[in-house]
Amino acid sequence: MTQTLASSSATLIAPKDLEGIDRLRQKLRPALLYVVSTAQFFDIVNGASVAVAILPIAQDLAFSVTEVLWILNAYTITFAGLLLLCGRLGDLFGHRRMFMFGLFWFAFWALVVSFSTSPIMFIMARALQGVGAACTVPSAMALIAINYPAGPERTKAFSVFGIFGGLGGITGILLAGGLIASIGWPWIFRISAIAAFVLLALSFVAIPVEPPKTEKPKVDFLGAVAVTLGVTGIVYYISTGVDYGWANGKTLPILILALVLLVSFIFIESRVQAPIMPLRIWNVSSFSTAFILAFVSNAKSQGVIYYANMIFQEVYQWTAIKTALGFLVHALSAVVVFGGLGRILPRLPLKPLIMTGFLLRCATALMFSFVNEHTSYWAIPFPAFILHVLGMGLTLLPIQITAVRDAENKDQGLVGALYNTGLQLGAPFGIAILNVIAISTNGNSNGAVRGGPALMKGFRNAFYAMIAMGLFGFFLALVILPWDKPVRPAVKKSDKVEVEPSELESSGGGLDEIAAGGADKEGVFAR
Repeated sequence: MTQTLASSSATLIAPKDLEGIDRLRQKLRPALLYVVSTAQFFDIVNGASVAVAILPIAQDLAFSVTEVLWILNAYTITFAGLLLLCGRLGDLFGHRRMFMFGLFWFAFWALVVSFSTSPIMFIMARALQGVGAACTVPSAMALIAINYPAGPERTKAFSVFGIFGGLGGITGILLAGGLIASIGWPWIFRISAIAAFVLLALSFVAIPVEPPKTEKPKVDFLGAVAVTLGVTGIVYYISTGVDYGWANGKTLPILILALVLLVSFIFIESRVQAPIMPLRIWNVSSFSTAFILAFVSNAKSQGVIYYANMIFQEVYQWTAIKTALGFLVHALSAVVVFGGLGRILPRLPLKPLIMTGFLLRCATALMFSFVNEHTSYWAIPFPAFILHVLGMGLTLLPIQITAVRDAENKDQGLVGALYNTGLQLGAPFGIAILNVIAISTNGNSNGAVRGGPALMKGFRNAFYAMIAMGLFGFFLALVILPWDKPVRPAVKKSDKVEVEPSELESSGGGLDEIAAGGADKEGVFAR
């Protein structure tokens, strides 16, 4: 009797508890954007911090010369290699579930990394940490695209997402400089782990529960294995080619195998009933163009950040903390530029903005090419950074919006994954090509590489190559992207009535209102 009453009581209490949680989720739903954006922020902070902390990590853990490159590559390879698989799993099993799993996995392995006692422990834990990032990033983009209707509100949401991303890179540099100088590099990972666990708790109540799938999801395991190993092989080849050699026995066979696997993957996807990457996604011209532009854009962005950092440390002979402070204007400008662009982008066509952005970034590279050891920071690097952030805002935000705008909700995880794969492939590719140019230029007659201000000769040629990348992006956007009108959502009542972005904004409907009540409304695009 007592057991029956207890079970009945539990049955009565459980729904009330669930209703309370649902009400809390509804109130906190506007926080979804900031939860997923902060997750991306700390992922980028973690990566940027490690780039600054390479030497202290290598010295403390006794890395050999050939092992040092894996401090960065272990994470990059697993992250890029698993993006497509994790993004598609989010489409199939739920982006909320995948996002929260990724946060937990990222945090757990960040803690393990912080207690590393040997190179192999660090490399393995760092690689496993990259799996968590591969789960969170495409799911974060998908959650924004699904919960914010196409048009001004989605554009504003992605601008906030972009602000957090831009801030993350520079914050990582500043954080690393401060931590290395005070309590040590392990706290880079411990702070990331603590933040990820906090975000995990917030995501439980801030991200709405997705309705259960009516059908059991089918996973294309063969395609998943082929694309994961193929992309991983490509990233491995690009990342290690500079150090090992492009035709070395450690790299070239991996490239050949990776290309075979990717060709096999495309063949598999054209035959299976439930492909992990439906080939129809590439028929959307806006997405396929956005993928290429994202690749070129990130190759150039990483080049500017990397070689500006090299100028500060090698040409100017600055310390790590002074170098970090030199990037501060970049972070502050990102907040202003990305926030402002979120308000004006809905009113403007994207193509001319993307083209203008690439030209501004060409001007940034040209300005840095005039730097030498006697050049004042305030004369060139300072204004060049501001120009670079403006150019990044005019390219990255419109490219991101272009990538997701025509995709269906069921494909948003895939789109986010492919878009980020383009970014992740572009970064090591750009650095690899630019390093080849800079190192070959700086070699003397004996093949040795000079140090200090003399390295500016090679850096200058790398900046010229960045100008070429920017011009390529400009002409690609000019030739392929349509001269379309701003994206405008339609309101469905009795008839489809087109609503101008200005009318939407003046009606008082902000991000918070849309996040709370507009998650299930599909946008209709007017071109």
